[in-house]
Amino acid sequence: MLHLLMILILILKKLRLKKWGQFHDLHCEMIKNGFLPDLHTYNIILYMHGKADNKHLAIEVLNSMREEGCDPSVLHFTSLIYGLSRAGNLEACEFFLDEMIKKGCMPDVVCYTVLVTGYVVKGHLEKAQEMFDEMIVKGQLPNVFTYNSIIRGLCNAGRFCEAHSMLDKMEFRGCNPNFVVYRTLLISLRSAGRFSEADEILRLMVKKGFKRYKLYQSDRSRKS
Repeated sequence: MLHLLMILILILKKLRLKKWGQFHDLHCEMIKNGFLPDLHTYNIILYMHGKADNKHLAIEVLNSMREEGCDPSVLHFTSLIYGLSRAGNLEACEFFLDEMIKKGCMPDVVCYTVLVTGYVVKGHLEKAQEMFDEMIVKGQLPNVFTYNSIIRGLCNAGRFCEAHSMLDKMEFRGCNPNFVVYRTLLISLRSAGRFSEADEILRLMVKKGFKRYKLYQSDRSRKS
C-alpha cells in the first residue's frame, strides 16, 4: 500500500511539473510490482495521456483496464477527452467519443460540455453547436457551464443576438443563468462596443438580484 501511495504521489508530482513522458513508465512500474491501478489512478493516467496527446498509449491503458476486468466508465472517457481537448486534438476526442458509445458507455452532460468547450476554444462554433444540439436530443440537458461555453462561442463569432436569446432558452429549460454566464455576455458586448446592449444586460442582472458591488468589480476587472 505504501509503494502504491508513493507512485501516486509521483504521478501527481509529474502532473504538476508537466513531465508527460514519464507517466507510461510509472504505470508499467505499478503493474511490474504487482500493484494494479485503481479506478481513481486510471482516471489520472488517462487524463495525462490525453493532455500529452498520446492517443495510442491511452488506447493501451483502456485495453489494459478491460483485461483486468475494470470497464472504463464515462468518467474515465471524459477525463481522457478533457485532456485531449486541452491538447487541441479534437479529432482524437471524436474518436474516443465514438469508442465509448460503441462500448455502451453513453456520454453525460459533463462529457458533452467538455467537447462543446473544446470546439469553442478552437473556434469551431458549428461543431460546438452540433454537439450542443446532440446532447439535448440524447436527453442530456445543458448546464450553466455548457451554456456559458456556447454563449462565449457565439459572442466570439459576433452573433450577439443568438447569444442573448440563449438566456431565454436556458430559463425555458429550467437552467437559470448565473453570474458567470451574464458576465461572459456583458464583457463580450462591451468589447464589441455594443454599450447599450451591455447596459441592458446590467439592468437585467440587477433585476435578477445580483449585487451591484459584484457588477462593479466585474467592470473594474474588464478595464484593468
